[in-house]
Amino acid sequence: MANVEHSSLTGSALHEPKGVATANSGEAYVANGSGSGVWQPIHRHLGVATTFSATSPFAYTLDTDIVEKFLSFPVDSSHVTGFTVVTSPNLRFRYDDSTEVTSLINLTMSSSQESGSSKDVEWALFKNGTEIGGSRAIRSISSGSWGSISVTAVISLAQNDYIEIKTKSNADNVDVNYANIYVSIIGMSA
Repeated sequence: MANVEHSSLTGSALHEPKGVATANSGEAYVANGSGSGVWQPIHRHLGVATTFSATSPFAYTLDTDIVEKFLSFPVDSSHVTGFTVVTSPNLRFRYDDSTEVTSLINLTMSSSQESGSSKDVEWALFKNGTEIGGSRAIRSISSGSWGSISVTAVISLAQNDYIEIKTKSNADNVDVNYANIYVSIIGMSA
């Protein structure tokens, strides 16, 4: 048999990469740096949203206090691969795949306050119950005035890790109305 370099193969001599027959749809071969590799998902993603409503009934309303509460809004639309949207005991986004991913998380909201003087409201992202450093954002909300805010983080996710959102204000009994809430998580193989 002749010694033929792969780079010179043409036509019917060309073949699929090693192991492609057992790879799942959407996977790519990732080298491990030791002369081998594995087939794994290129990315995993989640996109969930409320239905937009800037008039009563709003997309979501939460009585916000000085003690942090979970943002457990109703998910009205979603596009999810590799995650599960869990609604009990509160809203969380659980990563289900066995491949660790580096993930960009983005939370975008339009909110207003029901009534009263301006209040400072904070939001933060949590992984497995621990706040993700650098993810906390604050906005002063006045009565009847809409504004938008984004909360962003980059973090690695392993199987069964979960993301939650918490909020608090600088006063008790602040009714925060949300016209919309959108969460996206884009995870790339680490």
